[in-house]
Amino acid sequence: MEKLTVEIPSESICLQNVICPDGHSLMDPDTVMGDVPSIKVLVSSDMEEAVLHLNAWYGNFEYDTPMELKDGSVYELLCPSCRLSLKSDESRCMFCGSPMFVLHLSGGGNLEGCCRMGCHNHKLKLVDLNAEFSQLFDPDTRPRY
Repeated sequence: MEKLTVEIPSESICLQNVICPDGHSLMDPDTVMGDVPSIKVLVSSDMEEAVLHLNAWYGNFEYDTPMELKDGSVYELLCPSCRLSLKSDESRCMFCGSPMFVLHLSGGGNLEGCCRMGCHNHKLKLVDLNAEFSQLFDPDTRPRY
């Protein structure tokens, strides 16, 4: 497979159909961030666990959780429906060496991000460009250029 690298300005693409590896939706229409439904996961440390809402605009690192997240700490992310770990078995952060989490897109692509709080390494992989772009660019969530 050929690899195409495209640079995407922050907040120009909205992730709308994010799922866990078992197919459960991670979208939370009840918690809106940036005028769109947020992505809902569980965040876990050795000591506690809480709901974590992520902004669905790609490149926006806004989040909301009642748990105190400390810069430099590595956290586990889980599906809130089935509690399946979202940690990648294959990828490690190229900057800090921490595990990466994977949020799957219903069209076959995924978003990978570093599990270390404060490390903003992330990448978006699109498999079927036509399917993904038709979902990413619906009329209500057009790019913010």
